[in-house]
Amino acid sequence: MMRNLIRLLGITLLFTVCYANSFSNRINVWSPPFSYSTPPEEQSYRSVTAKKAWRLCALYPHLKDSYWLSVNYGMVEQARLSNIELQVFDAGGYYSLATQLEQIQQCRSWGADAILLGAISFDRINPQLTELAGNIPVLGLINETIPQGISARVGVPWREMGINVGQFLAQRSQHHPLKVLLLPGPQNRGGTDLVEQGFYKEIAGHPIEVVDIAWGDNDHEAQRNLLQQMLEQHPDINLIAGSAVAIEAAIPELQLHKLADNVDLVSFYLSHEVYRGLKRHRVLMANSDQMVLQGRLSVDQAIRLLQKEPLLQDIGPKILTLTPENLADFDIHSSLSPGEFRPEYGVHSTSATNK
Repeated sequence: MMRNLIRLLGITLLFTVCYANSFSNRINVWSPPFSYSTPPEEQSYRSVTAKKAWRLCALYPHLKDSYWLSVNYGMVEQARLSNIELQVFDAGGYYSLATQLEQIQQCRSWGADAILLGAISFDRINPQLTELAGNIPVLGLINETIPQGISARVGVPWREMGINVGQFLAQRSQHHPLKVLLLPGPQNRGGTDLVEQGFYKEIAGHPIEVVDIAWGDNDHEAQRNLLQQMLEQHPDINLIAGSAVAIEAAIPELQLHKLADNVDLVSFYLSHEVYRGLKRHRVLMANSDQMVLQGRLSVDQAIRLLQKEPLLQDIGPKILTLTPENLADFDIHSSLSPGEFRPEYGVHSTSATNK
């Protein structure tokens, strides 16, 4: 009896050790990869164990908002759990193409085994990947790019983010017409053009007028300045649809001008402040593409690729539609980093194989 109990405890301990560093989720899988041309297939996903202290290099467009901060948290946590090396580079914004190209070379000089690329441009980086990255495999992260030079991708179709908001507003416009100010973020960067395509498709034929559209970098001050200009030019709007940074800027700005009761807010994606806005009924709706989970998935995909384990080339989480009414059912941990988390640019392995 005691021997069987000890054996059972041993098996339990082994199971715990094997799976302590793993995670499992339901994900979407697109086939053929890199096109989003067909509906995804939902599958179960379990992370793998790293067999050595791989060196991963991650490139972000910026870390100015909590969206990429949450991606950073997911990557850092998974790198630590997997006991691998992670080096993070921040390009500084969506107009810093030269900086991101230089950072690819820095990843190569650092000795990266794989590069996780959050591209600042849909098509201007990929033609140079082979020259800049050499034989290092590159995985697409978050932002859509052309497939040239990409071995795998973790992300969601940003067009769907626009479709979701468009459908929400189309339904809302059945009760009263909408005059919308659109603040989607940087023009033709980070998926804004795809968001706009999906959005306009869904509002067509409905009593929704986009009175103006203003593009700008995902910087809080830049978005606040844009918003102030637009409010002066269009005082009769009754809804603002925009990036999370734009909506963050709009919440206090509308209160300052005593417009909070007259102008509604919807966000194409989620941030900590947008989440608080939903809780306080100051934001009507927002998408979440589960950024923390995407960070975790990207690290695990790189490990799979390097270890030649079974790999689904094009995966991502389900996009969640959040409103104040359904927040109670929302798992915040897959989307937002903890409030005390600050950007981390390096994770160092404690494995002897890395010494």
